[in-house]
Amino acid sequence: MVKKVQSIPEARLLLASLRSVGYNEETAIADIIDNCISAHANEINIQFDWKKQRIVISDDGFGMSDKALIENMRIGSSDPCKIREDDDLGRFGMGMKTAAFSIGKKLTVITKSNSIVSNASWDLDSIPEIGWNLIIRDESEISEFTSQIDHQGTVIVIEKLDRVIDIDDEKKAKSKFYRIANRTEKHLALTFHRFIEENNLILKLNNNIVKAWNPFILENSATQELPEESIFSEDGCAEVIIQPYVLPHKTKFASDVDYQAAGGPKGWNYHQGVYVYRNRRLIICGTWFDYIKKEPAYNLARIKIDITSASDEDWKIDIKKSTASLPSYVREAVERAIDICTEASARVYNSRGSYSKSNVSAPNLDYVWEQRKKNGRYSFHINRKHSLLNNLNKQLNDNGRETLAAYLVLVENFAPFMLSGVTDSLHKGKSDTEIDNDSLEYKVQIKELTNLINKFLSLGFDKEETKSTLFEMPNYRHLREEIIRLVEDANA
Repeated sequence: MVKKVQSIPEARLLLASLRSVGYNEETAIADIIDNCISAHANEINIQFDWKKQRIVISDDGFGMSDKALIENMRIGSSDPCKIREDDDLGRFGMGMKTAAFSIGKKLTVITKSNSIVSNASWDLDSIPEIGWNLIIRDESEISEFTSQIDHQGTVIVIEKLDRVIDIDDEKKAKSKFYRIANRTEKHLALTFHRFIEENNLILKLNNNIVKAWNPFILENSATQELPEESIFSEDGCAEVIIQPYVLPHKTKFASDVDYQAAGGPKGWNYHQGVYVYRNRRLIICGTWFDYIKKEPAYNLARIKIDITSASDEDWKIDIKKSTASLPSYVREAVERAIDICTEASARVYNSRGSYSKSNVSAPNLDYVWEQRKKNGRYSFHINRKHSLLNNLNKQLNDNGRETLAAYLVLVENFAPFMLSGVTDSLHKGKSDTEIDNDSLEYKVQIKELTNLINKFLSLGFDKEETKSTLFEMPNYRHLREEIIRLVEDANA
């Protein structure tokens, strides 16, 4: 008979380990803000309160019920293997707690949902006496914060800031406290710049609006956007989008102030490299993944990589959401993008002021075809961002652009090298008969087929001709049954 002996972790030692996960103050606060964004907050306020020696983060998001709050305050409140929503920035269900503990010993959350206010606290000093029990405070103790919540929202209060404030020297401690606040503002401006720019998220730190810092300097017309590439994971469930940029030569900035600002808070050399975004939230800033070393000539090379939470395991996203590892299935594509981007950067960097975007872009005129790899299957596609094609699209109306796009798909699929079997010889992944109907790749291809079928039928081609044409397309021939179904279901 198997004997079982319960072994409960020693609270003091476990919490000491959780406090030493590796956060710094700015990454800890960013992790807490992830929860605010996941709650669909429109405005988030961070207060570094020296007088009361605390950090307060408040939002106008959905808020939580009492039951939801208790669950979210539990350490390890979500399964990292669970499929998350596209806008969920969480990972392990430990971020808010471990992030807060890395700053201070006391965490209080006050939240309001459906006009009902709930609160719960962890006080690490109390755990040896009261055990793993949350503290629920009287309304009078939290009235200061409930008054800050309008119809709904959440307030997070971090106190006993033993990791931030050195009480032995008050003057130095205060100076350090506000230096941390300044660093935090710069970190948030980069980490959440896409939410500020794209979602009009309002972030305030000590009542000052945090202005987004976009590392790709898109507001400068001399910034080059190189061809984008999409790679699907080996199981077809996750897509990785690689977008390289080459920033302008120093002479293309309006002032030296603008040039220095484009270099970033830590300077040009630090900010060159790859930027990995998970659900549009920055995870990694300025790395070459040990493929090359940072050189001054590469200062203008910055590459944006977009992944989703479906890629967490592949990329080995850690609890802090500040480190990741490059999966093998994208390494070749990322290294190719690095080669192209750094070469273009070196040309611009060494141009000694004679650079112009037009003459640097000229060598890309022959970049007509792109090679893509999806789920082990290689294919070739026309570069949809080619300057001549973009110019032509601008001259067409919506119907004309759709017709041109359908014609380009025909060109791609009936190009001689696609029909010759060249791409078949490159296939190393799943066979054409292995189709995962739940994969992202499958859903993307079904959408593409649906659009093509509707366009062909609207142009007067009958269903039989449409089917026979699609059957011959190398990019879709593994979807024969789906083609038959989609054509039959389409309106003629």
